[in-house]
Amino acid sequence: MNTGGNRTAAGRRIAPFDFALLASVIMLLGIGAVMVYSATINDQTVLTGDGAAKLKVHLMHVALGVACLLGGMYYPYRNWRKLTYPVLFGAVLLLVAVIFFGHTAGNARRWIKLPGFSLQPAEVAKLAFVMFLAYSLAKKAERIKSFTVAFVPHLMVCGLLIFLCLFQPDFGTSVILTVLMFTMLFVAGTRLSYISLFVLVGGFLAFQAIADNDMRLRRVIAFINPWAYRTGTGYQMVNSQIAIGSGGLTGQGLGYGGQTLTGFLPEGHTDFILSVTAEQMGFIGVGVVALLFFMMIVRGIAVAGAARDEYGRFLAFGITLLLGLQAVINMMVAVGLIPTKGLTLPFVSYGGSSMLVCCLALGILLNISRDVGIGKYELVSPTPVYEDPPEPPAPKKDRTKKRRKKRSSVDPRQQSLEEVLKP
Repeated sequence: MNTGGNRTAAGRRIAPFDFALLASVIMLLGIGAVMVYSATINDQTVLTGDGAAKLKVHLMHVALGVACLLGGMYYPYRNWRKLTYPVLFGAVLLLVAVIFFGHTAGNARRWIKLPGFSLQPAEVAKLAFVMFLAYSLAKKAERIKSFTVAFVPHLMVCGLLIFLCLFQPDFGTSVILTVLMFTMLFVAGTRLSYISLFVLVGGFLAFQAIADNDMRLRRVIAFINPWAYRTGTGYQMVNSQIAIGSGGLTGQGLGYGGQTLTGFLPEGHTDFILSVTAEQMGFIGVGVVALLFFMMIVRGIAVAGAARDEYGRFLAFGITLLLGLQAVINMMVAVGLIPTKGLTLPFVSYGGSSMLVCCLALGILLNISRDVGIGKYELVSPTPVYEDPPEPPAPKKDRTKKRRKKRSSVDPRQQSLEEVLKP
């Protein structure tokens, strides 16, 4: 009995996700939960309230993030195509709403207060922009060299999102959106001359945006010489470097560390979670976190390269670029290589909106990896199945002899005279 077709159907049902990609995010979520607790448990939090309060909220964020991850894993990624413009339009509305109804914290208006949750629209806008780029570039693949068709629409959407983000202000998200657009356009095959021209124009506009804003200008000056401004703008960067340097090779141990326990590194469980990791787990701990992100990026690029359609290829690459770019920028800020940007470390930092969006994005990437596995299964010929040899065909009846017998059985007396005399 031939079961090749049944085996192919079974293979489609059990096609595995990318295990290395899934394992890396699970380990990052675990490390993040430990480090958030270790960064927030101290004498002050224990004496004034629940020392594990931040951890409980973070675990709730992780639970919601895992739900988004599972949803993205099992929801076919091709169905996101028809949701591209509704998601993008919703992100724009949220960015407009945060300007008028947003919650202000740290001289920035970036959050919308909801019952039991604070939503950061900029996080939603990042994933929405990636989905838009993937849909648009796949649709215009044959006309990607055209300036008006392939370049201008993406530039207009990116400009609108950046314009709304600067009202918050959120310069870090603006940088990520810009890098996402130019990188994906370059990968899609857009003319390098177009990209170079607008990189120069964008660099000039970024310089003007920094020069015209006192807060951004102070951050850049503090970045150049943070120790000269260690009591002001450079306070967090200096203490981050002290925490990283004091950790050494193996760290001071979980729950210990002068910068973390004394509060000299404020909000260490959010943007500067890597500094806390370096102080308490040392260079080895930071190396493990960096290695997990490197594995995620490598596997994400591999999934993008093996995707079975243009939309899946661009979507996988865009998600990988988004997560990897945010992780790299956060790490560079922590060690003082670039000015502070206010970006979280994906899957590790404390933050609900970032956790949910990053988990959903990785779930979509895992769904693409499963589709790649299905494709590989279908391309492989089914395993040969040994069967009983077929029965030999029935022998054909010899009708010639019957005809001869039939002719010979005719009585010659019944034949006509002409037939008898016929030679």
